[in-house]
Amino acid sequence: MSDAMHPLLAATPLLDVHHPGLEALVARRGWRTLSPYNRIGAVYDFVRNEIAFGYNEGDELPASRVLADGIGQCNTK
Repeated sequence: MSDAMHPLLAATPLLDVHHPGLEALVARRGWRTLSPYNRIGAVYDFVRNEIAFGYNEGDELPASRVLADGIGQCNTK
């Protein structure tokens, strides 16, 4: 089963993986060229190190909004 078809990798209201801002980030960072293991590490490191820790207006914000804001807390990161 390819990544695109795996049910655990499907887009959700919070994980809006097809948003142009998220797609651009993935392309810019070259994450699709990495092995799945290294891709997970790269994304994890980006969120941990490059999205500042702070409180959003709510926990129901989509990933694209957290990326645009550049700030998130444990629930939104």
